[in-house]
Amino acid sequence: MTELRDITRPADADRAAAEFASEAPFSGDLRRVRPWLAPDTPRRAVPAAILHAEGTGFLALLGEYGPWVYAASVRDLQVLGGAYGALVQAAHHAPEDAVYAAAGQRPDSLLTRLEATDYRQPGRGGDVDLAALETAFWHAAAVQAQTRHTAHGQRRAGGTPER
Repeated sequence: MTELRDITRPADADRAAAEFASEAPFSGDLRRVRPWLAPDTPRRAVPAAILHAEGTGFLALLGEYGPWVYAASVRDLQVLGGAYGALVQAAHHAPEDAVYAAAGQRPDSLLTRLEATDYRQPGRGGDVDLAALETAFWHAAAVQAQTRHTAHGQRRAGGTPER
């Protein structure tokens, strides 16, 4: 993890937004798995909107060029970190053409961001479906976000206090 912020109050969300909203993938990564966020939500308002929709959590950047995530718990961060780590490890050993082919399957691929680093040592790995690993990462992030969004909405509707 390169960055980690505990978001427990609107002021925390505002500080994080002021610090990171200018980074290109910041709001796109966070919105990508949250279809309930309005697409016209200003970049600086995304963390506050997530806090309102999902409750407290951790805002994190997984690796220097990795994805921005918002997770409810340390365990959730570990799951996302493990899924992203599997992608990075597989890409680390994959032939260049395999990485480019997988990155070409989605315009905003995490594999494209990895190409900005000197991480790869091709030829030492097996045949791994990099696109499937990236899809698995985004799926895990989406499931966590949806679960948290639904639970937070139910607590607010039912008057159950947040833990």
